[in-house]
Amino acid sequence: MSLKCRNGKALWNARKWRKVLADNVNDTLFYTATIIDSTGQTVQCAPFFQVVSPDSIDSHIAYRLINTGYVLWDKMGIYQRCIENFEQKPIIENSSVDLACMNCHSFSAQNPNTMLLHIRKFNGGTAILYDGKLQKFNTKTDISMSAGVYPSWNPNGYLIAMSTNLIGQQFHNDYRKRIYVSDSKSDIVLLNMKTQTLTTCPQLSTKALENLPAWAPDGRTLFYVSAPQREGEKGFDIGYWYSLLRITYDEATNSWGTADTILRANDLGGSITFPKVSPDGRYIAFTFAERGYFTPFNREADIHLLDLKTNEITTPEGVNSGSAESNHGWSHNGHWLVVGSKWPDGLFTKPYFAHFDGNGNFSKRFLLPQEDPDFYDDFTLNYNNTDFITGEVPTTPIQWRDAIKADPIPVKADPSVDIDALSGATQPAKK
Repeated sequence: MSLKCRNGKALWNARKWRKVLADNVNDTLFYTATIIDSTGQTVQCAPFFQVVSPDSIDSHIAYRLINTGYVLWDKMGIYQRCIENFEQKPIIENSSVDLACMNCHSFSAQNPNTMLLHIRKFNGGTAILYDGKLQKFNTKTDISMSAGVYPSWNPNGYLIAMSTNLIGQQFHNDYRKRIYVSDSKSDIVLLNMKTQTLTTCPQLSTKALENLPAWAPDGRTLFYVSAPQREGEKGFDIGYWYSLLRITYDEATNSWGTADTILRANDLGGSITFPKVSPDGRYIAFTFAERGYFTPFNREADIHLLDLKTNEITTPEGVNSGSAESNHGWSHNGHWLVVGSKWPDGLFTKPYFAHFDGNGNFSKRFLLPQEDPDFYDDFTLNYNNTDFITGEVPTTPIQWRDAIKADPIPVKADPSVDIDALSGATQPAKK
């Protein structure tokens, strides 16, 4: 198949391209490029190749688009993009909700029918699409220091583990490091959407900094990161190293097991953050950095892979670039990973896809295609927290606007739990 590009842009016919892919599943495509300049001089480029995977990829992704600056942050939106074509649609843009901050959108097992979105600064609360209803909730209770922050849906589709955090920002005088986000305190809570009840336990509400929960696909194991609390200026310390822990949960009895550390930060010499469990439960993809838990601005941040069967840790070359890699997520079949990376400019986060063979190996990643090959040359927004979803979110921006502007529904605190809301756990209250 040949393609002539008179303006230097290779624009494939979509129908023909799909046929090429369908005809070459499990085979290799080889490319050669010849450039003829204005004088008629010909340059033959080195050939390259791509392997056509037999594994399907989820049809859509969802992400936040936000400026990279700290003054222009207030213009943002949550969008969905069909990656089978170039169609992007807004789920909700904050221009319709008084320029409120919208963040930490998440889905239950990549299901677009079950979604969560936090709203802050104006119209505060947590908007949740659950059981066909879109409603806003106030998740702050007497047993939590804040409303919910970083969420993870249990695969059952109605339990949501969330961190509660007291978050601060520090601006560095070294231009290469820019900004650090850190906590003075953080815990983990559990929201039951069936009962609209918030609960926690002493193991997840200690004086240490429990953060970034991530459910295993069995729904009975919760992974999270934790760092010992150290008193820095105003309680914040950008030097925290986070370890990776897990704890079991029995839904029938609403009881928790013993917290178990599976990766110690001191053993690795850095900080473990953003754990994401593969859909088969065997692997955890996590970000590893020099310090802290919020790593989109850490240039040294890389994606590591932990094999829970062998305890082997690898740093996949195909996924990492030498720039900041963070905010990653698995496809629902576990054969694709989407990674937010600031490569190549070091400024703007863009989504890259890498194929995973299920045995610890990733292919070389590729950038989210755009209709115009020059798109990324002048696009100055960040793709933040890109997630795979298996289809289009079945709502309209107006429905989200109306839900966000409504008064929040208060969730109830579990009366069987007695917890100091500022990370000083006590024993569960006697029933």
